[in-house]
Amino acid sequence: MVSLYSRIRFIMNILYLAHRIPFPPNKGDKIRSFHQIKHLSKNHNLYLACLVDDQDDFQHIDELKKMCCVVETDYRSTWNQLLPTGKAFLRGEALSTGAFYSQALQQKIEAILESVSIDRIMTFSSPMAEYVRTVTHIPKLMDFVDLDSEKWGAYAEYQSFPFSTLYRMEARRLRLYEETIAKEFNQSVFISSEEAEAFRSRVPGHPVAVVPNGVDFEFFSPSGSGGSEGKGPPTVVFTAAMDYFPNIDGAQFFCEKVLPRILDAVPGVCFFIVGRNPTPKVLQLARTGIVEVTGTVPDVRPYLENASLAVAPLRIARGVQNKILEAMAMGLPVIGTSNAFQGIAATAKDGIRIDDDPKGFADEVITLLHDHELRRVCGQRAREFVSQRCRWNDCGADLESLIQNIG
Repeated sequence: MVSLYSRIRFIMNILYLAHRIPFPPNKGDKIRSFHQIKHLSKNHNLYLACLVDDQDDFQHIDELKKMCCVVETDYRSTWNQLLPTGKAFLRGEALSTGAFYSQALQQKIEAILESVSIDRIMTFSSPMAEYVRTVTHIPKLMDFVDLDSEKWGAYAEYQSFPFSTLYRMEARRLRLYEETIAKEFNQSVFISSEEAEAFRSRVPGHPVAVVPNGVDFEFFSPSGSGGSEGKGPPTVVFTAAMDYFPNIDGAQFFCEKVLPRILDAVPGVCFFIVGRNPTPKVLQLARTGIVEVTGTVPDVRPYLENASLAVAPLRIARGVQNKILEAMAMGLPVIGTSNAFQGIAATAKDGIRIDDDPKGFADEVITLLHDHELRRVCGQRAREFVSQRCRWNDCGADLESLIQNIG
Protein backbone atom coordinates (compact mmCIF):
# COMPACT_ATOMS: atom_id res chain seq x y z
CA MET A 1 0.00 0.00 0.00
CA VAL A 2 1.38 3.41 -0.98
CA SER A 3 1.85 5.71 2.03
CA LEU A 4 -0.35 8.80 2.18
CA TYR A 5 2.79 10.87 2.65
CA SER A 6 4.60 9.61 -0.45
CA ARG A 7 1.87 9.75 -3.08
CA ILE A 8 3.28 12.88 -4.78
CA ARG A 9 6.85 13.82 -5.63
CA PHE A 10 7.94 16.76 -7.74
CA ILE A 11 11.23 18.69 -7.46
CA MET A 12 11.57 18.97 -3.65
CA ASN A 13 9.59 17.61 -0.73
CA ILE A 14 9.50 20.38 1.88
CA LEU A 15 8.37 19.90 5.46
CA TYR A 16 6.93 23.25 6.58
CA LEU A 17 6.32 23.87 10.30
CA ALA A 18 4.25 26.80 11.56
CA HIS A 19 3.20 27.83 15.07
CA ARG A 20 -0.23 28.90 13.83
CA ILE A 21 -2.38 27.59 10.98
CA PRO A 22 -1.52 29.82 7.98
CA PHE A 23 -5.09 30.40 6.86
CA PRO A 24 -6.98 32.65 6.66
CA PRO A 25 -4.21 35.21 6.15
CA ASN A 26 -5.79 37.76 8.49
CA LYS A 27 -2.91 38.69 10.81
CA GLY A 28 0.79 39.41 10.44
CA ASP A 29 2.42 35.99 10.92
CA LYS A 30 -0.35 34.14 9.08
CA ILE A 31 -0.08 36.50 6.11
CA ARG A 32 3.64 35.80 5.76
CA SER A 33 3.40 32.01 6.20
CA PHE A 34 0.41 31.77 3.85
CA HIS A 35 2.18 33.56 1.03
CA GLN A 36 5.33 31.49 1.54
CA ILE A 37 3.31 28.30 1.25
CA LYS A 38 1.38 29.64 -1.72
CA HIS A 39 4.60 30.40 -3.60
CA LEU A 40 6.56 27.27 -2.67
CA SER A 41 3.64 24.97 -3.53
CA LYS A 42 3.79 26.08 -7.17
CA ASN A 43 6.97 24.06 -7.77
CA HIS A 44 7.38 21.80 -4.75
CA ASN A 45 5.53 19.29 -2.59
CA LEU A 46 4.69 20.79 0.78
CA TYR A 47 4.00 18.81 3.94
CA LEU A 48 2.53 21.20 6.48
CA ALA A 49 2.45 20.65 10.24
CA CYS A 50 1.04 23.43 12.39
CA LEU A 51 -0.77 24.32 15.58
CA VAL A 52 -4.35 25.62 15.72
CA ASP A 53 -5.36 28.04 18.49
CA ASP A 54 -8.93 28.71 17.34
CA GLN A 55 -11.41 25.88 16.78
CA ASP A 56 -13.03 27.86 13.96
CA ASP A 57 -9.81 27.61 11.97
CA PHE A 58 -10.23 23.86 11.42
CA GLN A 59 -12.74 24.71 8.68
CA HIS A 60 -9.88 26.16 6.65
CA ILE A 61 -7.80 22.99 6.42
CA ASP A 62 -9.32 22.09 3.05
CA GLU A 63 -8.04 25.39 1.62
CA LEU A 64 -4.52 24.50 2.71
CA LYS A 65 -4.85 21.00 1.26
CA LYS A 66 -5.22 22.63 -2.16
CA MET A 67 -1.60 23.76 -1.78
CA CYS A 68 -0.12 21.03 0.42
CA CYS A 69 0.15 17.27 -0.01
CA VAL A 70 -0.59 16.79 3.66
CA VAL A 71 -1.77 19.08 6.45
CA GLU A 72 -1.20 17.87 10.02
CA THR A 73 -2.52 19.91 12.95
CA ASP A 74 -3.01 19.88 16.70
CA TYR A 75 -5.28 22.14 18.71
CA ARG A 76 -3.62 24.24 21.41
CA SER A 77 -5.95 26.24 23.60
CA THR A 78 -4.69 28.71 26.18
CA TRP A 79 -5.44 26.17 28.91
CA ASN A 80 -3.53 23.25 27.43
CA GLN A 81 -0.49 25.49 26.94
CA LEU A 82 -0.18 26.05 30.68
CA LEU A 83 1.40 22.72 31.69
CA PRO A 84 4.15 22.62 29.01
CA THR A 85 4.83 26.32 29.58
CA GLY A 86 5.20 25.69 33.31
CA LYS A 87 7.58 22.80 32.65
CA ALA A 88 9.68 25.02 30.38
CA PHE A 89 9.86 27.62 33.16
CA LEU A 90 11.07 25.07 35.71
CA ARG A 91 13.68 23.75 33.28
CA GLY A 92 15.05 27.26 32.78
CA GLU A 93 13.91 27.35 29.15
CA ALA A 94 12.10 30.04 27.21
CA LEU A 95 8.38 29.93 27.96
CA SER A 96 7.64 30.22 24.24
CA THR A 97 9.16 26.81 23.53
CA GLY A 98 6.79 25.17 25.99
CA ALA A 99 3.75 27.16 24.88
CA PHE A 100 4.10 25.95 21.29
CA TYR A 101 5.17 22.36 21.90
CA SER A 102 2.73 19.48 21.35
CA GLN A 103 3.64 15.81 21.73
CA ALA A 104 0.76 14.91 19.40
CA LEU A 105 2.12 17.17 16.66
CA GLN A 106 5.64 15.84 17.30
CA GLN A 107 4.42 12.33 16.52
CA LYS A 108 2.74 13.47 13.33
CA ILE A 109 5.92 15.23 12.20
CA GLU A 110 7.97 12.10 12.91
CA ALA A 111 5.50 10.06 10.87
CA ILE A 112 6.05 12.36 7.89
CA LEU A 113 9.82 12.14 8.26
CA GLU A 114 9.66 8.33 8.40
CA SER A 115 7.30 8.00 5.42
CA VAL A 116 8.56 10.66 3.02
CA SER A 117 11.96 11.46 1.61
CA ILE A 118 12.00 15.05 2.82
CA ASP A 119 14.54 17.21 1.01
CA ARG A 120 14.25 20.40 3.07
CA ILE A 121 12.74 21.51 6.38
CA MET A 122 11.45 25.04 6.77
CA THR A 123 10.50 26.23 10.24
CA PHE A 124 8.40 29.36 10.73
CA SER A 125 8.92 31.04 14.14
CA SER A 126 11.68 29.95 16.49
CA PRO A 127 9.65 27.81 18.98
CA MET A 128 8.80 25.39 16.15
CA ALA A 129 12.47 24.46 15.92
CA GLU A 130 11.92 22.15 18.93
CA TYR A 131 10.19 19.62 16.69
CA VAL A 132 13.21 19.03 14.45
CA ARG A 133 16.25 19.83 16.59
CA THR A 134 17.37 16.19 16.49
CA VAL A 135 17.09 16.05 12.69
CA THR A 136 20.61 16.56 11.35
CA HIS A 137 20.56 14.78 7.97
CA ILE A 138 18.14 17.18 6.24
CA PRO A 139 19.02 20.82 5.43
CA LYS A 140 16.96 23.18 7.60
CA LEU A 141 15.93 26.81 7.19
CA MET A 142 14.74 28.87 10.16
CA ASP A 143 12.49 31.85 9.46
CA PHE A 144 12.73 33.83 12.71
CA VAL A 145 10.63 36.57 11.05
CA ASP A 146 11.84 39.07 13.66
CA LEU A 147 13.69 38.98 16.96
CA ASP A 148 11.12 37.80 19.48
CA SER A 149 13.66 38.17 22.30
CA GLU A 150 13.94 41.90 21.61
CA LYS A 151 10.17 42.18 21.50
CA TRP A 152 9.80 40.63 24.96
CA GLY A 153 12.42 43.04 26.26
CA ALA A 154 10.42 45.94 24.86
CA TYR A 155 7.22 44.62 26.43
CA ALA A 156 8.93 44.68 29.83
CA GLU A 157 9.45 48.43 29.56
CA TYR A 158 5.69 48.98 29.38
CA GLN A 159 4.69 46.63 32.18
CA SER A 160 4.78 46.82 35.96
CA PHE A 161 5.98 44.14 38.37
CA PRO A 162 5.68 41.13 38.25
CA PHE A 163 5.11 41.06 34.48
CA SER A 164 8.10 43.30 33.78
CA THR A 165 10.36 40.77 35.54
CA LEU A 166 8.75 37.82 33.77
CA TYR A 167 9.12 39.46 30.36
CA ARG A 168 12.77 40.32 30.95
CA MET A 169 13.42 36.72 31.93
CA GLU A 170 11.72 35.51 28.75
CA ALA A 171 13.79 37.95 26.68
CA ARG A 172 17.04 36.57 28.15
CA ARG A 173 16.07 32.93 27.74
CA LEU A 174 14.71 33.40 24.24
CA ARG A 175 17.84 35.28 23.20
CA LEU A 176 19.99 32.27 24.11
CA TYR A 177 17.55 29.94 22.38
CA GLU A 178 17.59 31.98 19.15
CA GLU A 179 21.38 31.87 19.05
CA THR A 180 21.45 28.12 19.67
CA ILE A 181 18.89 27.44 16.95
CA ALA A 182 20.80 29.54 14.43
CA LYS A 183 23.83 27.31 14.95
CA GLU A 184 21.76 24.13 14.53
CA PHE A 185 20.05 25.25 11.31
CA ASN A 186 21.71 25.73 7.92
CA GLN A 187 20.13 29.11 7.22
CA SER A 188 18.47 31.85 9.27
CA VAL A 189 16.01 34.29 7.72
CA PHE A 190 14.62 37.61 8.96
CA ILE A 191 11.97 39.97 7.69
CA SER A 192 14.17 43.09 7.46
CA SER A 193 17.80 44.12 7.11
CA GLU A 194 17.60 45.79 10.54
CA GLU A 195 16.62 42.52 12.21
CA ALA A 196 19.20 40.52 10.26
CA GLU A 197 22.02 42.95 11.03
CA ALA A 198 21.20 42.90 14.73
CA PHE A 199 21.31 39.09 14.73
CA ARG A 200 24.51 38.71 12.69
CA SER A 201 26.50 40.31 15.47
CA ARG A 202 25.17 37.65 17.85
CA VAL A 203 25.97 34.62 15.66
CA PRO A 204 29.07 35.57 13.62
CA GLY A 205 29.89 33.10 10.88
CA HIS A 206 26.39 31.65 10.56
CA PRO A 207 24.28 32.37 7.43
CA VAL A 208 21.69 35.10 7.97
CA ALA A 209 19.53 36.40 5.10
CA VAL A 210 16.63 38.77 4.55
CA VAL A 211 13.30 37.82 2.97
CA PRO A 212 10.94 40.80 3.33
CA ASN A 213 7.16 40.85 3.41
CA GLY A 214 5.09 41.83 0.44
CA VAL A 215 1.52 42.90 -0.10
CA ASP A 216 -1.20 41.46 -2.31
CA PHE A 217 -1.15 44.44 -4.65
CA GLU A 218 -4.11 43.25 -6.71
CA PHE A 219 -6.31 42.53 -3.68
CA PHE A 220 -5.45 45.75 -1.86
CA SER A 221 -6.31 48.02 -4.72
CA PRO A 222 -8.54 51.13 -4.63
CA SER A 223 -11.73 50.73 -6.63
CA GLY A 224 -11.35 54.11 -8.27
CA SER A 225 -14.62 55.40 -6.89
CA GLY A 226 -12.82 57.21 -4.10
CA GLY A 227 -15.17 55.77 -1.48
CA SER A 228 -16.59 58.44 0.78
CA GLU A 229 -13.31 60.37 1.07
CA GLY A 230 -14.15 64.06 0.96
CA LYS A 231 -17.92 63.42 1.18
CA GLY A 232 -18.17 63.38 4.97
CA PRO A 233 -16.11 64.20 8.05
CA PRO A 234 -12.37 63.51 7.72
CA THR A 235 -11.54 59.95 8.79
CA VAL A 236 -8.35 58.47 10.19
CA VAL A 237 -7.99 54.67 10.31
CA PHE A 238 -5.82 52.22 12.23
CA THR A 239 -6.11 48.57 11.16
CA ALA A 240 -4.63 45.89 13.41
CA ALA A 241 -5.34 42.79 15.48
CA MET A 242 -6.63 44.44 18.62
CA ASP A 243 -5.82 41.61 21.02
CA TYR A 244 -2.06 42.11 20.53
CA PHE A 245 -0.29 44.26 23.12
CA PRO A 246 1.74 46.53 20.76
CA ASN A 247 -1.43 47.37 18.82
CA ILE A 248 -3.44 47.97 21.99
CA ASP A 249 -0.71 50.26 23.30
CA GLY A 250 -0.58 52.07 19.94
CA ALA A 251 -4.33 52.70 19.93
CA GLN A 252 -4.20 54.01 23.50
CA PHE A 253 -1.21 56.23 22.71
CA PHE A 254 -2.97 57.75 19.70
CA CYS A 255 -6.28 58.33 21.49
CA GLU A 256 -4.72 59.80 24.62
CA LYS A 257 -1.72 61.75 23.29
CA VAL A 258 -2.34 62.50 19.61
CA LEU A 259 -6.06 62.63 18.84
CA PRO A 260 -6.94 65.52 21.22
CA ARG A 261 -4.45 67.76 19.37
CA ILE A 262 -5.99 66.78 16.03
CA LEU A 263 -9.52 67.48 17.28
CA ASP A 264 -8.50 70.99 18.31
CA ALA A 265 -7.39 71.75 14.74
CA VAL A 266 -9.84 69.59 12.78
CA PRO A 267 -13.19 69.43 14.60
CA GLY A 268 -15.34 66.52 13.49
CA VAL A 269 -12.49 64.15 12.63
CA CYS A 270 -13.36 60.50 13.26
CA PHE A 271 -10.87 57.80 14.24
CA PHE A 272 -11.64 54.18 13.26
CA ILE A 273 -9.90 51.32 15.09
CA VAL A 274 -10.47 48.35 12.79
CA GLY A 275 -9.39 44.89 13.89
CA ARG A 276 -10.29 41.57 15.40
CA ASN A 277 -10.86 40.77 19.08
CA PRO A 278 -10.64 44.24 20.66
CA THR A 279 -9.81 43.92 24.36
CA PRO A 280 -11.74 45.79 27.06
CA LYS A 281 -8.98 48.43 27.07
CA VAL A 282 -9.57 49.04 23.37
CA LEU A 283 -13.36 49.03 23.69
CA GLN A 284 -13.05 51.70 26.37
CA LEU A 285 -11.48 54.04 23.81
CA ALA A 286 -14.74 54.30 21.83
CA ARG A 287 -16.33 57.75 21.87
CA THR A 288 -19.55 58.43 19.97
CA GLY A 289 -18.84 60.40 16.81
CA ILE A 290 -15.10 60.53 17.49
CA VAL A 291 -13.62 57.03 18.03
CA GLU A 292 -15.26 53.94 16.57
CA VAL A 293 -14.03 50.43 17.48
CA THR A 294 -15.33 48.04 14.83
CA GLY A 295 -14.12 44.68 16.09
CA THR A 296 -13.75 41.91 13.52
CA VAL A 297 -14.76 42.92 10.00
CA PRO A 298 -15.04 40.67 6.94
CA ASP A 299 -12.87 43.00 4.86
CA VAL A 300 -10.72 45.97 5.92
CA ARG A 301 -10.58 47.44 2.42
CA PRO A 302 -13.82 49.49 2.64
CA TYR A 303 -12.49 51.16 5.79
CA LEU A 304 -9.20 51.96 4.09
CA GLU A 305 -10.87 53.24 0.95
CA ASN A 306 -13.23 55.48 2.90
CA ALA A 307 -10.45 56.94 5.05
CA SER A 308 -8.58 60.19 4.51
CA LEU A 309 -5.35 58.64 5.80
CA ALA A 310 -4.00 55.77 7.89
CA VAL A 311 -1.92 55.85 11.05
CA ALA A 312 0.49 53.36 12.64
CA PRO A 313 1.12 54.81 16.12
CA LEU A 314 3.21 51.87 17.37
CA ARG A 315 5.63 52.47 20.21
CA ILE A 316 6.59 48.77 20.20
CA ALA A 317 7.23 47.14 16.82
CA ARG A 318 9.66 44.81 15.08
CA GLY A 319 10.08 43.90 11.44
CA VAL A 320 7.63 44.91 8.73
CA GLN A 321 4.06 45.98 9.47
CA ASN A 322 1.61 44.47 6.97
CA LYS A 323 -0.99 47.04 8.00
CA ILE A 324 1.23 49.80 6.58
CA LEU A 325 1.87 48.02 3.28
CA GLU A 326 -1.85 47.33 2.86
CA ALA A 327 -2.81 50.94 3.50
CA MET A 328 -0.14 52.17 1.08
CA ALA A 329 -1.34 49.71 -1.57
CA MET A 330 -4.84 51.14 -1.15
CA GLY A 331 -3.44 54.55 -2.03
CA LEU A 332 -3.48 56.03 1.46
CA PRO A 333 -0.85 58.30 3.00
CA VAL A 334 0.40 56.73 6.23
CA ILE A 335 1.70 58.52 9.32
CA GLY A 336 3.56 56.34 11.78
CA THR A 337 6.32 56.11 14.33
CA SER A 338 9.90 55.20 13.44
CA ASN A 339 9.34 51.78 15.07
CA ALA A 340 6.32 51.17 12.86
CA PHE A 341 8.32 51.88 9.71
CA GLN A 342 11.30 49.78 10.73
CA GLY A 343 12.01 47.48 7.80
CA ILE A 344 10.10 49.58 5.25
CA ALA A 345 12.53 51.74 3.30
CA ALA A 346 9.97 54.42 2.50
CA THR A 347 10.56 58.15 3.00
CA ALA A 348 8.45 61.29 2.78
CA LYS A 349 8.78 61.27 -1.01
CA ASP A 350 6.97 57.91 -0.95
CA GLY A 351 3.86 59.40 0.61
CA ILE A 352 4.53 58.54 4.25
CA ARG A 353 5.36 60.61 7.31
CA ILE A 354 7.33 59.51 10.38
CA ASP A 355 7.22 61.17 13.80
CA ASP A 356 7.57 59.78 17.34
CA ASP A 357 6.56 62.92 19.21
CA PRO A 358 2.80 63.17 19.91
CA LYS A 359 2.69 66.82 18.83
CA GLY A 360 4.75 66.19 15.70
CA PHE A 361 2.61 63.15 14.86
CA ALA A 362 -0.56 65.21 15.26
CA ASP A 363 0.87 68.04 13.14
CA GLU A 364 1.57 65.62 10.28
CA VAL A 365 -2.00 64.32 10.42
CA ILE A 366 -3.44 67.85 10.59
CA THR A 367 -1.38 69.02 7.59
CA LEU A 368 -2.63 66.16 5.45
CA LEU A 369 -6.23 66.51 6.58
CA HIS A 370 -6.18 70.18 5.59
CA ASP A 371 -4.72 69.55 2.13
CA HIS A 372 -6.73 67.28 -0.17
CA GLU A 373 -4.28 67.56 -3.08
CA LEU A 374 -1.32 66.69 -0.86
CA ARG A 375 -3.21 63.62 0.40
CA ARG A 376 -3.93 62.54 -3.16
CA VAL A 377 -0.30 62.88 -4.25
CA CYS A 378 1.01 61.12 -1.13
CA GLY A 379 -1.46 58.27 -1.61
CA GLN A 380 -0.44 57.84 -5.23
CA ARG A 381 3.24 57.75 -4.32
CA ALA A 382 2.58 55.28 -1.52
CA ARG A 383 0.89 52.87 -3.92
CA GLU A 384 3.72 53.27 -6.42
CA PHE A 385 6.25 52.41 -3.70
CA VAL A 386 4.64 49.09 -2.75
CA SER A 387 4.04 48.25 -6.39
CA GLN A 388 7.74 48.54 -7.15
CA ARG A 389 9.22 47.20 -3.90
CA CYS A 390 6.76 44.91 -2.12
CA ARG A 391 5.51 42.12 -4.37
CA TRP A 392 4.91 38.71 -2.78
CA ASN A 393 6.17 36.91 -5.88
CA ASP A 394 9.57 38.55 -5.48
CA CYS A 395 9.68 37.67 -1.79
CA GLY A 396 8.72 34.08 -2.58
CA ALA A 397 11.41 33.78 -5.23
CA ASP A 398 14.04 34.97 -2.74
CA LEU A 399 12.89 32.37 -0.21
CA GLU A 400 12.79 29.58 -2.79
CA SER A 401 16.35 30.37 -3.88
CA LEU A 402 17.58 30.16 -0.28
CA ILE A 403 15.85 26.83 0.28
CA GLN A 404 17.27 25.34 -2.90
CA ASN A 405 20.81 26.40 -2.07
CA ILE A 406 21.15 25.35 1.56
CA GLY A 407 22.79 22.10 2.52
